[in-house]
Amino acid sequence: MLSKGLRKYISNPVIGLLPFILYIILHIANVKEEYAILIAMGTAIAGELSFRLYYKSRGFSITFYISGIALIITLLAWIFTHNYVWKPNTYIVICEISMVCLFMLLRASKTYIAARFFRQKNLLQKALMNEFYTSAVLIQYGLTLHIFSILLYRQFTFSDPILYSFDIIVFAVIPTVLLISIGIYQLMKVGSLVSKLRREEWLPIVTEKGEVTGKIAKSVSLNMKNKFMHPIVRVALISGSKVYLQERPLNDILNPKKLDYPFEKYMLFNHEINLAARNSIRRMIGDDQDFSLKFILKYTFENEDTKRLNFLFSAYIEDEDSIKRTEKMNGKFWSIKQIEDGFADEIFSECFELEFEYLKNMVLIPAGALNGTN
Repeated sequence: MLSKGLRKYISNPVIGLLPFILYIILHIANVKEEYAILIAMGTAIAGELSFRLYYKSRGFSITFYISGIALIITLLAWIFTHNYVWKPNTYIVICEISMVCLFMLLRASKTYIAARFFRQKNLLQKALMNEFYTSAVLIQYGLTLHIFSILLYRQFTFSDPILYSFDIIVFAVIPTVLLISIGIYQLMKVGSLVSKLRREEWLPIVTEKGEVTGKIAKSVSLNMKNKFMHPIVRVALISGSKVYLQERPLNDILNPKKLDYPFEKYMLFNHEINLAARNSIRRMIGDDQDFSLKFILKYTFENEDTKRLNFLFSAYIEDEDSIKRTEKMNGKFWSIKQIEDGFADEIFSECFELEFEYLKNMVLIPAGALNGTN
């Protein structure tokens, strides 16, 4: 897979421009122009073939094509004009201008390339493609500015020793440093992106019937609010005829500071619902607490802030005093009467208000009768 090892870094477009950098080095080293161009062309061809064979992907080898085509154009320019061109570094400029034009074409064909090479790829590869194009834009603009600086530079005259030193800086050092800097920047961005995606939680996108139609990163979906529906596991902790309630977190997207079950969790993609319910409560009360779990209700909920498919479970414990009060568990058990009295003050979350009558008649009252409590 692309995400393994160093493979995630092949989205760096500067890799495909290494033949161009090699051509610059050979040119400055006074290798014959035609040999320098041919050697760089051979490197571009070898690099593209290596990508195709080793990484099983041609999507990120496009810049090898750009280098190769620009070098072919430069070679043709040399063949037809080398007897008439006396200015040094002319062919480097031709190669660079060709690359800028090809990068413009690359950006214009983004939709086609995405459809041709990335339609069936995973989310990481698609994210890397976006980073690839971001860096391609930087390369295009950077080289364009460099070409303008060359035009300005050629308006000045210097003595031969100074001119040679300045030529090396302007025609070789600046573009090489520019491309390497963009390459390092891309490495850092990709490393950060991959780390973020590895920490990211992926949520299933579901219909009102619970059918999974896709998945999306949790952070992305929360920012999009009502665009997608996700399954939410909610657990009512019951002791006798009482239910445990506490304030929702202040930063919660739904009814912050309202009273609700503290055991609520987004069901993650490819996770099993009963396991998600158990994990929801165990992460709050610990693994040493013994409880039985029962599915109660499934329903859709939507307001201006969120859209969710709620799965309500109940968890039963014998003794309410066995729940340790911690920073996470700072609520209390509420009786049916206390809850009903609190409705007038609008202190409960919207979901709890919707669930209460069903919870009372199907769970709390039968549990109270079974335990001999009111």
